Amino acid sequence: MPSNRVIGMNKPKSDQQEKDKDQRRRELYDEHKNQAWNDVQSSTKSFEQSLLAVSSGALGVSLAFVKDIVPLKQAICLNLLFASWVCFAACIILTVFSSPLSIAAQRKYVGYIWKFYMEGRQEYFDKRSWYSRALTISTWLAALLFLVGLTCTVVFCIKNVIGVRV
Repeated sequence: MPSNRVIGMNKPKSDQQEKDKDQRRRELYDEHKNQAWNDVQSSTKSFEQSLLAVSSGALGVSLAFVKDIVPLKQAICLNLLFASWVCFAACIILTVFSSPLSIAAQRKYVGYIWKFYMEGRQEYFDKRSWYSRALTISTWLAALLFLVGLTCTVVFCIKNVIGVRV
C-alpha cells in the first residue's frame, strides 16, 4: 500500500549531524568569547589610560597655573577653577572604577553567549547586563566630566590671563 509521505521528510537527524552542530556552536562561542575579551580589554585599557593621563595632567596644569602664573589671591572666576577640579577628580574616580565594572560586564557577556550558542536560547542574543549599561553610562559620564573640566579650566585661564594684562 503506497504512502503519501515523501521519503526523507520527517527523517530524524543523525547523531553525527547533532554532534557537528554542537561542535560548530562551541567554536562560535569560543570565537565570540575570545574576541569580546580582546576587544574590551584593548579598548578599555586605551580609553582609561588616555582619560586618566589627560585628566591628571589637566588637573596638574590648572594647579601650576594658579601657583605660577596667577596667584590664587589675585585670580578671578575661582568658581570655574573649583568646578574644573571637581570635574577632573570625578572623571578620574569614574575611570578608576570602570575597570572592575568592565570585568563584571564581560563575565556576564560570556555567560550570555554560552546560553545563546550552547543552549540555543534566543533571548540572550544581544542581551546586555546591568554591568554593561552601567559601564556605558560611566564611560560617557567620565568623558563629559573631562570635557566640562577642560572647558572650565580653559575659560578660567583665558579670563585670568586677560585680567593680568589689563
